[in-house]
Amino acid sequence: MNYNVKRIWAISFSPTGSTAQVVFEAAERAATELGGLPVHTVDLTTPFGREDMLCFGTEDMVFVGMPTYAGRLPNKIMPFIRDMIKGSGASGIPVVTFGGRNFDDSLAELTDLMEENGFKLAGGGAFVCRHAFADIAVDRPGEEDASRAAALGVAVAKNIQAGREVAVSEFPGNHPAGSYYVPKGVDGQPAVFLKAKPQIDEEKCVHCGRCAEICPMGSIEKDTLQATGICIKCQACVSHCPVDARYFDDTGFLSHKRMLEETFADAKPENLLVI
Repeated sequence: MNYNVKRIWAISFSPTGSTAQVVFEAAERAATELGGLPVHTVDLTTPFGREDMLCFGTEDMVFVGMPTYAGRLPNKIMPFIRDMIKGSGASGIPVVTFGGRNFDDSLAELTDLMEENGFKLAGGGAFVCRHAFADIAVDRPGEEDASRAAALGVAVAKNIQAGREVAVSEFPGNHPAGSYYVPKGVDGQPAVFLKAKPQIDEEKCVHCGRCAEICPMGSIEKDTLQATGICIKCQACVSHCPVDARYFDDTGFLSHKRMLEETFADAKPENLLVI
């Protein structure tokens, strides 16, 4: 790995904002360590952010951040990472976030994809963030998480300066990734909520259209604000609604949410750095 980096990129799919926060923290610190290089951000959250192929080279250092969904990368977004982000010798740093349960194979999956797409891995990590829809790790990421993200930035910058490449085998998880985690309800049985969609509290809704703008799948109609297409349960519409008018009422979804909160209420998950 040659030390000739001139640009640093912070790329993320971040429906609730936490993943983008962690990735930028790490990228910014790496930029400082490498002499104050510019940091370019790319937001993959909306369909508009995933229209063009992203191609990099040996002068680029690229942080790619993705949230963990059911123990892996979001299955509707993974194809973009696989097909549209090309390294061609760029330094790559895979970063995943998880909501307090476990990141399972998400980091391994992202690592494999980046290595297959021509990135030279300089390190990576998994970071705890508030769960997208369950009240778990509600105060994360906090100051300590920001400090660990900065530590990742320092470490990968030093790896690049030293010409050290991190092997795929150093990233925990199954290579290739295994099956998705099966969500369960409070009764211990699989919770089925694939068809669940966000509802609207009409008394609260001010029809600002923010939910339609932010939906990663473009599944909310701009005129009616009804969710008519694929919903990946990312909670973007819920978390970005300025008047708290979006919610889920599906029984399977709510049962899984309750199970997570009961099971992981006292969990104290830690960040993982691969450096």
